[in-house]
Amino acid sequence: MEKSLDDIGIQVVKTSVPKTCICPDCGIEQPVLRDREYLKKVKDLSLEKPTLLLVQRISAKCTNPDCPRKSFVLPTPGIERYQRVTRRVKEEALNKNILDNIPYYRTACSLRRLNTSGSKSSIDRWKQKEADQYGFKDIIHQMDFSGVLGIDEYKPKRSRHYDLMAADAVKWRILYLESMPFSPSRAGTLSRGSIEQFCWHLKALKVNPWAIIVDLLAAYPKQVKRVWPKVIIQYDYFHVMQLTHKYLKNALLHFRRQLQGRHLESFRRELWENKWRLLKNMDRWTAKDHEIIPGLIECYRDTPVEAILIFKEQLHRLFNTSHSKADAYTTRDSLFKERWWQDSWHLRKIMEFLMSSRFDYMITYLGNNHIPRSGNMENLIAIWRQMEKVRHGFRTEKGRQNHLKLYQIKNYLKGNLAENSGKSQKVRGK
Repeated sequence: MEKSLDDIGIQVVKTSVPKTCICPDCGIEQPVLRDREYLKKVKDLSLEKPTLLLVQRISAKCTNPDCPRKSFVLPTPGIERYQRVTRRVKEEALNKNILDNIPYYRTACSLRRLNTSGSKSSIDRWKQKEADQYGFKDIIHQMDFSGVLGIDEYKPKRSRHYDLMAADAVKWRILYLESMPFSPSRAGTLSRGSIEQFCWHLKALKVNPWAIIVDLLAAYPKQVKRVWPKVIIQYDYFHVMQLTHKYLKNALLHFRRQLQGRHLESFRRELWENKWRLLKNMDRWTAKDHEIIPGLIECYRDTPVEAILIFKEQLHRLFNTSHSKADAYTTRDSLFKERWWQDSWHLRKIMEFLMSSRFDYMITYLGNNHIPRSGNMENLIAIWRQMEKVRHGFRTEKGRQNHLKLYQIKNYLKGNLAENSGKSQKVRGK
């Protein structure tokens, strides 16, 4: 249904003429010499009815005889060149898409409720054009990197390759992500050269950490030190506990499978229902856990279940109550000298992991209070996956990186970089 003029609010916006202006071609500051003027139709936001702005656009002559441009349009605050909507319409659309994590089609619907228009393709064009104005180097510089870097890999939706993600492990902020090719020798895994290449890209972005938190991938320490030789490496506590608890859980399930026969069905059911409760650290027990677990300990005394519980508490003591690296080594060595855990293959694998040369990377945080033992990378990847989910994945690496740049500006920097970048662009235009 067509709208009449009575249904549309029309406002005329006059442009204030400055005393001087700068030619975008020659960059010379000069007095304003009017050439011509016209009215440009621009849509704006309104809660009452559709609003159409008639913006006065003034063209000025360039007084430099050597300049190839004879005239140019003076800038109007809030109005961009070639755009049929105001700046705040674009900001509203981008804020909903980036901060509220709303897909394009729902963002377009919300703009229609504000009596303006913006198709999915228009919003995507605004987003890519906005992101192309900024570079990761300037954004990361203003994010004030703490110096503790977290690196982890994840598999993006709608992508055949893994991405490496870098984040500030202290401030919990995503810094950069990039797609990496698979290893030519081991299918489905990252190559060592990819990790080194990613680190060199971070160094080019002026990311120079003094400490790095990584997962248990064996290639990380050597490849990272090729780029930052003096960096301190910490294995992420989450991944260390993930590996050890995998063996503890498998040891418990292995014992459960050995309980054969109908007369042992109740024990198998009991162990299955309480497997996560048994693997929980004692300091996290609830009131119900305090009621149930002592009975389970008494019931399964002198069985692998008791050994699993004791070994779990020894791990908790090793990583959570040690005050220094020396304490951690003493606790580990004393546990190694004991013999009660050697009957279980799964507990032997954990002990083999702890006795390896990688143990020093697991307890780096005990030697430096400024290094967190976990980089919180799994939570940051989960946040990023929520952004992918509503879009069914980003189609290209450039799309992922552009979205990240706008997310960094609007969420971490609260939009301040846009103002500073605009000023810097004017300086470069001079």
